[in-house]
Amino acid sequence: MNKFIYLLFGSVFFLDYLAIKLDLIDRSIALLPDILSMIAVLVVLVLAGSKDSAIPKKYVVLFLCLIAVILTGVATNSTTAGSLIIGIRNYLKFLPFFFLPAVFAFTDKQLGAQLKLLLAFVLLQGPLALYQKFIQFGVRSSGDYISGTLTSGGQIPILLAGAIAILTAFYLRQRMSTGRYITFLALMAVPVMLSESKASIGYIPLAFIVPIFTSYRTGSSRKNGKQVLGVLTLLVVVGLAFVATYDYFAQFGRESRRGGLVEFFTSGTAAGYLNRGAVDARRINKTGYVDLIILPLVELSDEPFKLFFGLGIGSISSSALESLAADKPDIGDYSARVGSSVSQFLWEIGIVGLLIYFIFFYMLYSDAKRLSRGYGIFNRLALGWSGVIAVATLALFFRDMFRDGALAYTFWFYSGMVASGALRMKKAERQKMTASIRANMMSKDIEATKIGA
Repeated sequence: MNKFIYLLFGSVFFLDYLAIKLDLIDRSIALLPDILSMIAVLVVLVLAGSKDSAIPKKYVVLFLCLIAVILTGVATNSTTAGSLIIGIRNYLKFLPFFFLPAVFAFTDKQLGAQLKLLLAFVLLQGPLALYQKFIQFGVRSSGDYISGTLTSGGQIPILLAGAIAILTAFYLRQRMSTGRYITFLALMAVPVMLSESKASIGYIPLAFIVPIFTSYRTGSSRKNGKQVLGVLTLLVVVGLAFVATYDYFAQFGRESRRGGLVEFFTSGTAAGYLNRGAVDARRINKTGYVDLIILPLVELSDEPFKLFFGLGIGSISSSALESLAADKPDIGDYSARVGSSVSQFLWEIGIVGLLIYFIFFYMLYSDAKRLSRGYGIFNRLALGWSGVIAVATLALFFRDMFRDGALAYTFWFYSGMVASGALRMKKAERQKMTASIRANMMSKDIEATKIGA
């Protein structure tokens, strides 16, 4: 099974880069992850009844609710076949990999091998980012071009912040030396700094602080005060380095007008950047991230049913497949209105669909916190995943979180591993408690027998 996962990771990290960025392979080859998703569906169906299966029913119910919302939107908006296929690829193709760890129990060794492979892929982003910044595009280029092997520059800080959260969890649980932690952290920080993404001001602190918070909630932080202090110190160092790097490159291009990152947040420019008044001015060509949320709420408010259930999946999403895009209905110029997952959800699956996603993220964090109790590799993954969930939740407001395959597939796969792992832990604890009760009852029966004799 691990070879299947290796093939998935290799394809989502490199095929889009080779096809879109370098134009070295045909784009049809980049559809391999879609084929792997179909294979994963068959695997899940075949293994669903096995003794190792641990499918969390609460997630099944939640996803059935999401599918009901999707079907409601499709039926009421007469969604075209092209839009439907685009929507399925955007919303449902990752689900088989969420349930794969639930029907197949990966071993500690297999998980360790997966994480080592992903670490290699993540560390590769650093040298590639340096090449893109100083050779391929030039030092005066915008950070938007610094994407590593991903499809856009805005995605790479999310990937690296998630990796830092996992790294921090291993360090907090004293499974990684300080020297190695600092080395890996420095290599991961390079692409984040060069991408010049303002959202990193939120992503990076969450990657460091949430694993500490989760560890504290489970009572584990009392044993690793030295590591906690080291993590917080490194957070300050990385933060200062990010600001200094950002301000240096701000002298090139349009950022020079904003005088650097500190002035951006203290001069009031940030407020205008986030909310550009697109609703009041009736302009959709210039939208801030707040505008992206307000626009669908305002424009769909006249039709409450669409406000709650959306315009239908795929109705406003773009697609690299021209045949599918050509079949989409002409419902207006939404290109400037959709710049984040939250805005896309509001347009396509409405307030109810967005609420389901927020419930999903909350359930994931609860399971990550439960599974993080302990010192095994699955427990350390769960501790780090609590930070990943926090970063991903914030990213929903700034980026299309699930547009890039490397982000989406790894997120859904390991979220499924955390969810099923928490269920397996709960079952094991219940079995242990039952066995303990039976042992006590047997002991009392034996004592009673001896007394009676």
